[in-house]
Amino acid sequence: MKKKLIIITTVPISLSFFKGQIQVLKKKFDVEVLSSFGENLEKICREEDVIGHSIEMKREISLFNDIQSLFALIRFFLIQKPYLIHGSTPKAGLLSMIAAWVTRIPVRIYYIHGLRYHGSKGLKRRILILMEKISCFFATDVFSVSTGVKSVLKEDEITKKEINIIWNGSVNGIDSSYFFSDPSSTKLLKKKYNILDEDFVYGFVGRLVSDKGINELVKAFLKVNAIHGNTKLLLVGNFENSLDPLDKNVQNEIETNTSIIYTGYQSDIRSYLNIMNIFVFPSYREGFGISLMEAAAMRLPAISSNIIGCNEIIKDNYNGVLIPPKSINSLQNAMIFLYESMDILKGMANVSRQYVIDKYEQRELWSKTLIAYSKLVEKK
Repeated sequence: MKKKLIIITTVPISLSFFKGQIQVLKKKFDVEVLSSFGENLEKICREEDVIGHSIEMKREISLFNDIQSLFALIRFFLIQKPYLIHGSTPKAGLLSMIAAWVTRIPVRIYYIHGLRYHGSKGLKRRILILMEKISCFFATDVFSVSTGVKSVLKEDEITKKEINIIWNGSVNGIDSSYFFSDPSSTKLLKKKYNILDEDFVYGFVGRLVSDKGINELVKAFLKVNAIHGNTKLLLVGNFENSLDPLDKNVQNEIETNTSIIYTGYQSDIRSYLNIMNIFVFPSYREGFGISLMEAAAMRLPAISSNIIGCNEIIKDNYNGVLIPPKSINSLQNAMIFLYESMDILKGMANVSRQYVIDKYEQRELWSKTLIAYSKLVEKK
């Protein structure tokens, strides 16, 4: 009989990290998923043919709601009796590790996708660090998404436990057959957004929030555009005004400047990546830059912040350029340099795809993940 494994995230959209991987895990485990209620929970259950459960969890710190969620998880575990739980994202990780320890679940995997406390200060930072320490304490096994995150966890003394990395890191690897450059798919999209063939397009995919460096990106682009008028900035993603809003003047620029193209959230980003000449990712903090990896697989050179989770995907002056985070001048200079250095840009594009496939090919990662989790059961 297969052991029951429950994958737990705070919000259902994060379950998409495990798309396809679930099918491999089902070879040895009875896999179910749990998150807060939402359309994406139902979607992943349909696509992966798994049972889904919903328990409301708040992303932000909310003591009353968090206690309610904790007791709901304890009741759920007592009824379901899983053998393994896989908790990821900060809030779900914390609550599921405590609840699983209380209910004596044998294998408690805390998978750290990123370090949220890196973007915080003061009391909030101390609380977030404490949350990470508690999650690691109650976990039987701690996994990190990248070597950079692992190093910081050790430097900040978050845990004395061994921190595991599966292969070269990443949550779900890269599907090289899905993310494949196809310039022929861009004609209609270019027409829709009034992008000319001679236009040079800088692009970003992700949440349009301060923490992703969007304020700096827009300000740097305006300076570049003043020098090179045929440049465009393509922004694919949603604003999050309730959690991490942009500067008002920046958001207004995005909504009114004809050289900045705002598309909103897109479920399929491949055609948008195909339009871009350079992918720009000036984030302040990342556990692992998934969108950087996807862009690289589409043969896109990148300008990226030189931070953990990004500098493992982008090798400076090889498949992209690394810059200090929060530096408008460094970002502007890199954008102009690559615009004016077409031979260098082409060379980066030629090596970009193979570089990430060699390190993060999806099926290889899935296979190694199944082996890693199977060994945890064997140890018990």
